[in-house]
Amino acid sequence: MKCVIKITKIFEAQMMLAFGLVTLTGCISFGGNAVGPLPETEGKANQARPLTAREISDKALEAEKRRQAKTEAGVVFTFQRKVVINEVEGEKKRLKTRTYQSFSDHRDPVLLLIDGKKPTPEQVEKERKEIHKHQIKIMGSGESKENPDRQGDANLMVRNIEKHRDKFIPHLIGTESLNGRPAYILQFLHDPEKRFKEAMANEVLKHMLIKIWIDQKEFQVAKAEVVLANPLYVIGGLAATVTTFKLTAYQKRLTPEIWADHHVSTFIEGRVLWTPHTITFSSESSDFKPLPKDD
Repeated sequence: MKCVIKITKIFEAQMMLAFGLVTLTGCISFGGNAVGPLPETEGKANQARPLTAREISDKALEAEKRRQAKTEAGVVFTFQRKVVINEVEGEKKRLKTRTYQSFSDHRDPVLLLIDGKKPTPEQVEKERKEIHKHQIKIMGSGESKENPDRQGDANLMVRNIEKHRDKFIPHLIGTESLNGRPAYILQFLHDPEKRFKEAMANEVLKHMLIKIWIDQKEFQVAKAEVVLANPLYVIGGLAATVTTFKLTAYQKRLTPEIWADHHVSTFIEGRVLWTPHTITFSSESSDFKPLPKDD
């Protein structure tokens, strides 16, 4: 469930970034019908499974609360995250790479390399402010009198799950082994009676195929996949089309309670007016280490 909420907002933010949809004053439409429940797959091993989709989703929330408790107790991991963004707009090509020191408690990451070079202090601070701004848009502030500088917020994800979880209906569609560990596969459908404040999010969610793999033993999210099932058309203002969007994310098990982003990839393809536009985004995390408590 945590990935559903996080990825839903990231999906909207990435499409707005990719195609300038923020500037559009027109309406959006889609080709094809809204996404419906997927059929149960042959991979479902247990004929008499003891848990329903809602029960699995509830246990995933309980697992996130255990992660919160561990983080608040001082169990925090640091790791390096390398981000590569390859953007092609017509004949123009842009390649950006960034390497960050990231943390498992949602604090702002620290820029280590920019396009392979050590950044200046001014670049580090500029990047921190930009990331902080986008994190607030995607996940909420997390700021408080006790935490004015966002130096980690163990409760951030739990708050977002509890705020938005009723907007999605889970369906158990199968099981699968990931890295030798059995996982439930859930599909999450947006409940049309429960709406987000952002009008675009409500329209887009009707056409998103959201699948989440939840570890059967620890109920952590092991994998998430989000696919735009039908082309998105924007008419009026600056006409644009999004034909392809696919996001895949994997988490790495660090402890039974703490799993962290390991690999994330996104592919977006479409047009702005008559110009083809593609963005390939990848994030690879490595060198996971416990952060000393005095840090």
